[in-house]
Parts: sequence; structure tokens; C-alpha cells
Amino acid sequence: MRITVIYTLPFREYAGVKEEAYEIGGDSSTVKEVLNLIVRKHSSIGKFVDVSSEEAQRRQLVVAVNSRLAKLSDSIHDGDRLSLLLPVIGGSEQ
Repeated sequence: MRITVIYTLPFREYAGVKEEAYEIGGDSSTVKEVLNLIVRKHSSIGKFVDVSSEEAQRRQLVVAVNSRLAKLSDSIHDGDRLSLLLPVIGGSEQ
């Protein structure tokens, strides 16, 4: 299976590329497994990855699969595009 990982800022600075392809054995994987692969290849991104829980992960890094926000347990399939995004914080309380 082949997927594409898209690195937005600041993650592209740590990976050194805007996007890259990953070849993964099997017919499917999970977001959590792909994040672990990314950290093995780009250890500097590891400080943004906490796969212990959904809440912990979303504090540092949000993952979108084919432009839809994804959970750690969501499946990844051949041809999918996985984007690493900073979480959106802010707004006003009115």
C-alpha cells in the first residue's frame, strides 16, 4: 500500500520535505501506526506525537486523512493522503 504524507508548517521544517510517499505492507493501517512510522523516519517530529490518547495527541498535532480530521484508530488505505496539521487554538469567549 502506498500513501502520501503532507507536512504543513512547522512539521515540514522538521521533516525537510513538503510531502513524501510511504510504502506500507498490507491492505490497511491506522493513523497511529503511520504516525509511529513517521517518527521512526523523522525523530524530530516525535515531540509532537503522543499516541497515548486522542486528547493527548490533538494537543500537539492534528491528523487529516483525505482532508477529513482523523482519529488515531482510523484506517488508512492505499492512495490515502495524510496531512499533519497544527491544532487550531483560540477564539473569544463572548
